[in-house]
Amino acid sequence: MNARVYLLFAVTAILALSTCAGPKTQAPSEAPSPTLPLPTNTPLPTATLTPAPTATATALPTLTLTPTYTVTPFPGFGERFKFYQAWTAGETTYFYFMNAQVDQTVYAIADDLEGNQYPLTCPRDEQYPNDIRCYSDTLFKGKTDYKLTFFSDPERRYPFFENVFTTRLNTRYLNYDNCEKEYRIYDGKCYSAITCYGENGEVVYSFDNIPYGGNFEGYSLPCP
Repeated sequence: MNARVYLLFAVTAILALSTCAGPKTQAPSEAPSPTLPLPTNTPLPTATLTPAPTATATALPTLTLTPTYTVTPFPGFGERFKFYQAWTAGETTYFYFMNAQVDQTVYAIADDLEGNQYPLTCPRDEQYPNDIRCYSDTLFKGKTDYKLTFFSDPERRYPFFENVFTTRLNTRYLNYDNCEKEYRIYDGKCYSAITCYGENGEVVYSFDNIPYGGNFEGYSLPCP
């Protein structure tokens, strides 16, 4: 009796549980994937190569370097600067200046004050570097006073000193055949004594700048 009751109770419970359970949820079916067309190979545009313009070589202007020169007065052209003498030898005229104290060749123009001008080049004296010996390939004769303008450049564009110097270039003793000449060195400088005579033995020219009281160092060839 009890066994039947228990069996009936179990069947009833199973039926009750079956009734309460909801309908079984079905898994959603997978949506079909859309069919996409395969991409076609679209030809890329062909690049047209345009030749680059050929570079034309243009000749650059040639740069000419212009040397620079000192255009300010040299320190030697001051109180101690001194004209020593002028003379001719062969076809060359010389002007010698003491205490120029330059460190380069300078240039000059000699003006005879009558409209004639002559260029001179003035390098340093190798034996006495403080002095300069100017020379010109033109003979200066018949004139005494010359205005010399000094320049620092060979084109003679930059003057830095100017003065009038009295010379003995107006003399004609070089044209006389009968002359007595003596050259001496005193204190490193050359001095001369010259006396020229005419056809009758008369003195036609005389010059003597020898410092007889100085330090005599011997005789020399024609000055300088």
